[in-house]
Amino acid sequence: MSDAKWSTGRLDSGGRSALKRDAGVMMGSSTRAMEAFYQALNFAPKSREQEEQWYACLCMECLWKPENRPTCIRFEELLRRMYQSSETSDSIKRRIITVLDVPWSRDGYLLGKLSNFARLLYSKNSSVMPDFAALADDLSNWNHPDKFVQRRWIRTICGLAKDNDTNTDDHDKEDTENAD
Repeated sequence: MSDAKWSTGRLDSGGRSALKRDAGVMMGSSTRAMEAFYQALNFAPKSREQEEQWYACLCMECLWKPENRPTCIRFEELLRRMYQSSETSDSIKRRIITVLDVPWSRDGYLLGKLSNFARLLYSKNSSVMPDFAALADDLSNWNHPDKFVQRRWIRTICGLAKDNDTNTDDHDKEDTENAD
């Protein structure tokens, strides 16, 4: 996979543990975790913000054990399953929806919320892991004024979008077409 942002296969158990401990924490709190992050990268992020988002996603990915070979499913789809489950409390359902109003910022508030959901998802079913590379892409557009990522997520969570919905990337296609 040449376009993969990172490869956890390059990490030793100490590096994975350092990243796992930093899940939910903004980049910069642990030099050992930052070392592991840079060792795992396949290419450099384009900006400091993107670097922080990739770091956050890689740390959360390290919550899962690679030897278990978990199935990757988009984060919002896993939230949909949780939201629509009869076993999920109303409080968790409200948290799922309200996280969509939180902006990505260096204070780490959104990261903390997403990390809590990642840990909850892991505790419910460790054989399924969020697609953290896709989450990193979503986070890079999270603060866009059109809120197209949040609109896609809420449609998915409410059950209006299918896993293979091709209309969810219309905004990305428009941006690409207008760039020429």
